[in-house]
Amino acid sequence: MREEAVGAIVHEAAVRVEPVKLAELATAIGTESAATTATLVPWFGATVGGEQRLVDTLGMDLSRALLAGHRYDWERPFESGEDIAVKVFVDQVYSKGDNQFAIIRSEFRDRGGDLVHSQTTTFIERGAQ
Repeated sequence: MREEAVGAIVHEAAVRVEPVKLAELATAIGTESAATTATLVPWFGATVGGEQRLVDTLGMDLSRALLAGHRYDWERPFESGEDIAVKVFVDQVYSKGDNQFAIIRSEFRDRGGDLVHSQTTTFIERGAQ
């Protein structure tokens, strides 16, 4: 992975919390609380703009890459029909032994710019050195 990718924006766009997407998520979850759960995470942040953007930005070799961790931080649930600004960027890239680590941060903000939700995703590229 490219250490100079730190700070690079992987994807930035306006998205809408579509009612049909929330309904599909709720159906897939299939529990009594599924409708509420669906409003918490309608997107996987690291790939909201497509997997290839992430791979290209990091210069990641997928044959050696692993998803090492994923953390969610909520300020509030998403609201059906609301417009959201999403920004996915490279927060850190570092080496440890023969492995490289990349930490991707995804921020979801409402029209007023307030943070609704963020995700932190860690990838490992094994034997990158």
